[in-house]
Amino acid sequence: MGFLTSSIQVGARHARCAAQWQPHLLRTKAAILNAAALAQDRRMAVVFGAGLLHDIPLRELSSMFEEVVLVDIVHTLRTRLLAMIFSNVRLCALDVTGVATKLSKIVRGCEEALPRSEPRAFLDEKRLDFSVSVNLLSQLGWVPGRFLEGVRPEQDVAHMQRHLLEAHLHYLRHLPGHTALITDVRWRSELPPGAPVVVEPVAAQGWDVLQGVTLPETAAVWDWNIAPAPERSLHLDYIATVHAYPDWKHSCALTSA
Repeated sequence: MGFLTSSIQVGARHARCAAQWQPHLLRTKAAILNAAALAQDRRMAVVFGAGLLHDIPLRELSSMFEEVVLVDIVHTLRTRLLAMIFSNVRLCALDVTGVATKLSKIVRGCEEALPRSEPRAFLDEKRLDFSVSVNLLSQLGWVPGRFLEGVRPEQDVAHMQRHLLEAHLHYLRHLPGHTALITDVRWRSELPPGAPVVVEPVAAQGWDVLQGVTLPETAAVWDWNIAPAPERSLHLDYIATVHAYPDWKHSCALTSA
């Protein structure tokens, strides 16, 4: 489905845009450690969306918890080598939505109904004291949506994409222990500071990347220059607005109150 290719492309973009990404990576690491410090016990920590570990404070988490589990649908060689440094870090190859295999069957014509996401991993793990979803939420519907393009009606695909995001948020609320969430919520395109005014057709100046799913307010907000010119556009930077929730369950409780 292209997950490994996407991971490799992220690594390549990080190499090209390291300076522009650095503030975001530092803010993400700090947000993870602030959230981890709120855990009542320090037995197991689970990181969803571990990726290439650029935004994961792995050494610090390893020293804080008895065991750290790095979860992603694929693990590159870089991630495997870094994880081997720490004796209490292990990798878990997991489709956190639980629908990838079923989507493959749909594309091959083996199944008809679009699947429901009902993740169960770690829900019964009594040693789990801290979980964090890191820059993952907005990506959950992207690959499935691209995979099903032209296979199912656009409206059905959009509905499923939104469902995948809502299911992940629900899953985080019901995991044992303390949970945290870090995610981009919106992108915008703009001219870099000091750039001359140019005329370039742009589809949208700003757009939601959460399929219409709304999140609670948070004081932890920052910008991530995710695709500085000329990554996606010759003249425009693409900026992601990132929200961090150090206590996701508490944030949800405040919203529903």
